[in-house]
Amino acid sequence: MAITLSKTTAGRAHLHAGIAYDAPGPKFIRVRHLWNGTQTVHSTEVLYAGGGLLLAGDAETQLAPIIQTLDTALQHGAALLEIVTEHVAATPRLTIQRYYLYGGRHRTDAAFNEEMFGHDPALLADAERTRRARHAASLRRVQHAIDERQAERERSAARIAEEMKTRAFWIRRHREHLARARGCRRAGEHKWHAYALNAAAFARSQAAATPA
Repeated sequence: MAITLSKTTAGRAHLHAGIAYDAPGPKFIRVRHLWNGTQTVHSTEVLYAGGGLLLAGDAETQLAPIIQTLDTALQHGAALLEIVTEHVAATPRLTIQRYYLYGGRHRTDAAFNEEMFGHDPALLADAERTRRARHAASLRRVQHAIDERQAERERSAARIAEEMKTRAFWIRRHREHLARARGCRRAGEHKWHAYALNAAAFARSQAAATPA
C-alpha cells in the first residue's frame, strides 16, 4: 500500500518532516512519551520512497499511534521521536535523527541541548557526550534487529534448500501443480498447460531427490 504523507495535524507534520529529512529507504521509527509519571512507547518500520510517499503493508495504521502520541506530547508532557534510516548503498549504513516535542515545540536533540545548556560550555559538552552515546545505542539496537532479520532469512533459505533435496518436497509440489492444472482446465483457463508442464518437471525431480 502506498500513502502520501499529509500534514493534517501538528504531530503528523513533525513526523513528516523527520521522515523526509534523510534519504529514502527503510525508516525505523520510535516515539517515547512521558506524562504524569507514565511512559508510552510506540515503534514501527516503514519504507519511505521519497517525495512524501510511504510504502508499507498498512502505513496509515502503523503510523497512527505514533502521530497520536506526538499530537498529545505537543499539548501535554514531552516526547522523544527517533528515526533511523537504513541506507542501501551509502556509508554509514544507518543514520539517526532524534527530536524532542514539548510545549507545542519541536526541536532536534542537538538544538535542545544548545537551548538548555548553551550558557555553560561544560554542561553543553557533557550533554553532547550523552547525546552521542544515546545515538550509538539506538543505532546498535536497530542494527541488531536488522541482523536478526537477515539471520532468520538465511535460516529459512537453508531449511528450504535442505527440504528441496528430499523426494517428499517434489512429490508435494507435483501434486499441487497437477491439481492446479486440472482446476484451470475445468475452468477453461489457458494457463493449465503451464501448471501441467511444472507438474511434469517436478515429477522428474522426484527421481533425483533422496527419499524422505
